[in-house]
Amino acid sequence: MKPLPEVNNRKEARYVLPESTALVVIGGLDLCYTVYLLATGTAHEGNPLFDWLLEEYGPLGFVVGKALMLAIPLSIAELARKKHESFVRSALRVCILLYLVIYLFSILR
Repeated sequence: MKPLPEVNNRKEARYVLPESTALVVIGGLDLCYTVYLLATGTAHEGNPLFDWLLEEYGPLGFVVGKALMLAIPLSIAELARKKHESFVRSALRVCILLYLVIYLFSILR
């Protein structure tokens, strides 16, 4: 097994973009809050796909579905950033903004 090469330049280091981390945190908080609301009967799932997942596969299927719907696009974005980092960063920032606006709108209504 080859040892990993030393990296002197931070840009060459392998890491996850802070924007990806922010989306994971926001998505995780959204998921926790949604599961809490569903468990207490305070709300119902408004997305037909996730409502179906919840009905067919229960809470575990719902959580796995939500996690995959966030993990798959973020994985693609992280792969794409190797060739188009500035575009990916900008796109993820737009996603963060839209996610927060939609999330806050849904809470306030």
